[in-house]
Amino acid sequence: MNDNVMDNESVEKGSDKEVTTDEKISNDNAASFHSDLTEINNSDTTDNINNNAEKNSSKNEISKAGREKLGFIFKLAGLVILVLLYVYYWLHEDFRTGVVTNYKEIVSDVNASARTIFVTSMVALGGALLFVKNILGDILNKIASVLMFVLTPVVSFFMLEYSNIQQSTLLLDTVRMLGKKRVLTSIVILGLIMLLIYVFTNSTKVSSIFTISFSCVAGIASYYTFSFRGIPLLATDLSSLRTAMNVMSEYDYSLNYFTYAIILLSVVWIIALCKLKSYKGFSWKIRIPITIAYAAIAVFSVNLLFNTDFLDKTVPVRINTFMPQKSYRKYGFVLTFTKSINFLLIEEPEKYSYDKAEAIADKYKTDSNQGYKTPNVIVIMDEAFSDLQSVGKHFNTNEEVTPFFNSLKEDTVRGFAYVSVFGGQTANSEYEFLTGCSKAFLPATSTPYQLFIKDKIPSLTTYLKKQEYQGNIAMHPFRASGYNRETIYPLIGFDRFITMEDFSDAKYVRKFISDETDFKRIINEYENAKKKSDKPFYLFNVTMQNHSGYDEDFDNLPDTIKITDKNFKDAQAERYLNLIHLSDKALESLISYFENVDDDTVIVFFGDHEPGVHEAFYTKLFGKKSSKLKNEQLMEKYKVPFIIWANYDIEERSNINTSLNYLSAIMKDSVGMKKTGFDNFRLDSFQSIPILTVNGYYDKKGQFYSLSDNKKSESYPDILSDYDILQYNYMFDKKHRIDNFFD
Repeated sequence: MNDNVMDNESVEKGSDKEVTTDEKISNDNAASFHSDLTEINNSDTTDNINNNAEKNSSKNEISKAGREKLGFIFKLAGLVILVLLYVYYWLHEDFRTGVVTNYKEIVSDVNASARTIFVTSMVALGGALLFVKNILGDILNKIASVLMFVLTPVVSFFMLEYSNIQQSTLLLDTVRMLGKKRVLTSIVILGLIMLLIYVFTNSTKVSSIFTISFSCVAGIASYYTFSFRGIPLLATDLSSLRTAMNVMSEYDYSLNYFTYAIILLSVVWIIALCKLKSYKGFSWKIRIPITIAYAAIAVFSVNLLFNTDFLDKTVPVRINTFMPQKSYRKYGFVLTFTKSINFLLIEEPEKYSYDKAEAIADKYKTDSNQGYKTPNVIVIMDEAFSDLQSVGKHFNTNEEVTPFFNSLKEDTVRGFAYVSVFGGQTANSEYEFLTGCSKAFLPATSTPYQLFIKDKIPSLTTYLKKQEYQGNIAMHPFRASGYNRETIYPLIGFDRFITMEDFSDAKYVRKFISDETDFKRIINEYENAKKKSDKPFYLFNVTMQNHSGYDEDFDNLPDTIKITDKNFKDAQAERYLNLIHLSDKALESLISYFENVDDDTVIVFFGDHEPGVHEAFYTKLFGKKSSKLKNEQLMEKYKVPFIIWANYDIEERSNINTSLNYLSAIMKDSVGMKKTGFDNFRLDSFQSIPILTVNGYYDKKGQFYSLSDNKKSESYPDILSDYDILQYNYMFDKKHRIDNFFD
């Protein structure tokens, strides 16, 4: 039995051995198959890897080629800029002499050798940075990047102050002049601007390049603003960018050494920034708290600068609204510009209320409808028309500059009107004339057309429309966009706006439509209107012929007028005098026409501001630089001649000294027109304060007062406080504007 069992077990074992053998054969076959398959797959994978490697290699080669191409373009562009700047330096002898004419005034910071060494060293450094390979290790590159990032606001600050037309001093002198607190505060402000860009870009390189470029552009913009207008750049000028673009081609853009130096430094600094390696910024997980932290710092800083007395007491900054360049000298570019942002804000007059405004208005009633004239009204605000021979020292010319204007005496009211602007910002003068408001009660360098007029407001135009005048035309033979006129004119009542596009076959003087063509269009519009209706006609005209600059000779500008005093000989001044000589001839033709018109007609003619002839000529007129003049002396740069002429009998008056905010009321009173309550208020104010501008006022005794010094004193006239309250009601308390008082 045991044997059988053993046999069975042997059989079973034999069976197991047979199965195992079959499986082995099967596994061997499978292994062989898998081996083949693996070999095939490995072969495919290898091919794919090789293909991908080839593709990546190709991409890397393309990327490398692209980087090399961009690097070559960068080097070439940088080299061209450096060479051009170096050539420009050697082409300008005044750059090398150590003495430059800054607006024709002698200014010097260092000697000629030092300037040449600085310029040559900067160009050489820039060239070396372009073509010498960056051999700094990763750690040193990071340190250099961080260091340049931190130093960029510091360099930007000193660049701005070096280009500052009232300083142009070296580093240590700037710190000494401004003081450590102002220097530090200025650098922090620039740092906050740079950090804002960093928050958006997450790149130290981009934010540094932006900050240095921004500072360079700002410095140059302030230089040109002062060069063209006599006032450096302020925050309110940003609202006039489109207007500035309209006339920018008419000016001279030559550099002085100081602006040249900051351009050169900016180029070299940017080359150095670009030469350093770039690094990835923070991830979003880190950027979010950084952004939140910056927002908190920014809110705190803005509140500190504009809602506290930080810039009044801690780091005192006070802007001289008469001569902002004095503030530039004392406080620096950054702080003066920052403080000027407050000019965009309107404060309610002390003790203002609608009831108070109404109580003042109740004292001045609108005239009755009986016994008043409704003549044709033609107002011409002639660009830059002034009498330079009445400013400072008198100079002689070979013949009279404006003989016809000077001869008008019969049925004429004449004198000088003081304005709130010099050399530019024409729209502020037309604002004062058309509304009767004064810039004295508005932020000093603001332009109401661009900042404050957003809805329909009363004006001389709306008043005349109520008197059923026809025409109601505004005319300016230049671009409609200037000072936002295309938007503003309908809001102050004009029905039509005639611009340069509406003139055909116009005669030009220099590059502008002539006053002769302009005044002929007035006659044409009058005749067309009278064919349709006998109603009185109204047109307000802002001319363009005499607009600055005066640097260039033109074949279509005669040189009839010559300055005969050698001490006052000046090419720019002579070109200007020849321009207004042509305006005088055009005015003669216009008045000669209306002398023969049966309809009663009034022509008001005045300038918008004195011309922006370069500062050296005004220095000759006054015998000293403008920065050395007292405020009452400076007022002589802010007056323009005016006439109110009628072709019917009116009382002649002469030697009237007033300001533009009163002129429309004086016109109505002089020619027998009906006056509004606001007109009567202004005529009463005129008796006490005959001259009122943003720069100050004169009382009836001829004593000058600064607004900033006297507004809070007990001697400040009550009538000016009343004027301020009424004007605020007029301009800003729109829901409670006093009905039928302003027009």
